[in-house]
Amino acid sequence: MTAVVAAAALVAAVAVVAGGGGHRKPGPPPKVFAFVSGLGGAELARLEQIGSRIDVIAPNWYTVDVGSGELTTPLRGDADALLAAARERRVRVWPTVNALTGSSRAWESPVVRARIAASLRAAALSPGVSGVTLDMEELRPGQRATFSALVRETAAGLHAVHRKLAVYVPRPGPVAGAAYDWRGLSRHADLLLASGYNEHWAGGRPGPVTTARGFGDVVDRALTAAGRRKAVPVLGAFGYRWPASGRGQMISTVDAENVRRGGRFNTDGETVVYNTTAELRAGARAARAAGARWIGLFSLGREPERFWRRLETARTHARARAQAR
Repeated sequence: MTAVVAAAALVAAVAVVAGGGGHRKPGPPPKVFAFVSGLGGAELARLEQIGSRIDVIAPNWYTVDVGSGELTTPLRGDADALLAAARERRVRVWPTVNALTGSSRAWESPVVRARIAASLRAAALSPGVSGVTLDMEELRPGQRATFSALVRETAAGLHAVHRKLAVYVPRPGPVAGAAYDWRGLSRHADLLLASGYNEHWAGGRPGPVTTARGFGDVVDRALTAAGRRKAVPVLGAFGYRWPASGRGQMISTVDAENVRRGGRFNTDGETVVYNTTAELRAGARAARAAGARWIGLFSLGREPERFWRRLETARTHARARAQAR
């Protein structure tokens, strides 16, 4: 018998976050930053469907080699369906540049850091793009200051050519989280993308991907470190399918809710834990209640379309005001 568990505690996130940051005033309808992964066309369909609600997308296009500092994937040209859809809907594009260090120290040298910064600059100057998103993971805690220096150097080069920089940081923790100086990074980056998920992950035991308290802590820490205009608490529209033994596999909220609603999906012997549509919407409202001016989403197309219904964003609010005049 399959156990399908929705992390229902997140529904209470509004009260938890607003209470934890009670000194802050609720923010206006938030801007939206959405990561975009390859989902066989579902990501493009969602952008075409609700792109007018989104401010920035970060398509997962590039990887940088941390030993050489060079991009391992070619730069995209202007003839790209995602770029065309974003342009038509006036959505800014800041492609993601991924870097998994494997705890290597090769990237720490000034020479390699300069190449990484140059690679990010090249990505940000490609056609149809106005910024770039850095997702650099598997850092050692002792690399905290060096990573901050890389972000400072990269931001300086990007700002000189009128481009923006967003930096992803994993949720706080004693190992991975310790390698990221949220306050220091936000001094130079234009946005700090703070993971509000993976409290339980594929390599661990089954459990909620996001809890009310955990998400509230991320929102509060991000706002304290980066301020309302730069902090982006990121919602995870996914969960994991854990077999009786072995590593779990990611499952989108769309697919998980098809399982829960009786859709045809072989899950015998598995435990499925995921963030429901209601919980994602509650998280977005919680971030706004705490004063955040942005919300993030990982990733576009993994969330059901109904997530966007009755969710007021900065762009929908602006259109409503313009029509009321």
